[in-house]
Amino acid sequence: MRALLELARPEQWIKNGFVLLPLIFAHAAFDPVALRGAAIAVLAFCLASSAVYAGNDLVDVERDRRHPEKRLRPLARGALGAPQARIFAISTAAAALAVAAFDGWPLVVVIALYLGLQVAYTLALKRVAYLDAIVLAAGFLLRIVGGGVGPDIPLTPWIVVVGFLVALLLALGKRQGDLAQSVDPAARAASGYRLETLNRALVTVALATLGAYVLYTVSADVLARHGAHPLVWSTPWVALGLLRYLWLALRRGAGGNPSRLVLRDRWLLLAVAGWLATLGVILYG
Repeated sequence: MRALLELARPEQWIKNGFVLLPLIFAHAAFDPVALRGAAIAVLAFCLASSAVYAGNDLVDVERDRRHPEKRLRPLARGALGAPQARIFAISTAAAALAVAAFDGWPLVVVIALYLGLQVAYTLALKRVAYLDAIVLAAGFLLRIVGGGVGPDIPLTPWIVVVGFLVALLLALGKRQGDLAQSVDPAARAASGYRLETLNRALVTVALATLGAYVLYTVSADVLARHGAHPLVWSTPWVALGLLRYLWLALRRGAGGNPSRLVLRDRWLLLAVAGWLATLGVILYG
């Protein structure tokens, strides 16, 4: 059971916080109906993402055994066999679709699209440099869409743009971290990435994310929805989080596991907590 829990990677479920963005920014965090829809969407994505992790480990088990960190995963170290992992992946994917059905067919469609996209990524698209990062970012975008569909909240273009840019930053950071930590020159060459190019891309996307967030906070849509609330005052926390992530990725090659960074780095924790607290005061105070 412990190995199956490791295979599910519950520490990665923090990524499903993207599902809650529409709920937070729509002033619906205390609406019981919206909360129910959001909770169902989050649970469905947690199950779906665990199914994806299990499937990915099945495909990459031999490669993981040659990786300094991934060799400790349950399949790579032999704690689980392929049949067990396969049953687990199928069962959790089916459970994700079943949970989504409690909310309605729109969320089922979003979860099915997410699972289909991730299967294509695992089997083929992950081997295409930069397209793989875009596909990963699209998975986060579907989380945001699910966060709108589940609670029945209209999505604004700015939320979609900012969410996609943040997801793209994390996807590129994952590739940068994997490349920076790789000790196999042949594997680095086969990845199709160059570390210098990835570093420049990370800085560019981070700046674009910060710019898009600032434009969102002063947009006409925000003023129409929230009145004169100064959302722009949440920007320093976003800047802190982006700069800290860049520093960890560029100076330490630590961008490969964003979920672990957020949970373990005190400055990233401060940025996330400060951002959420500021939004709480501005939007619900």
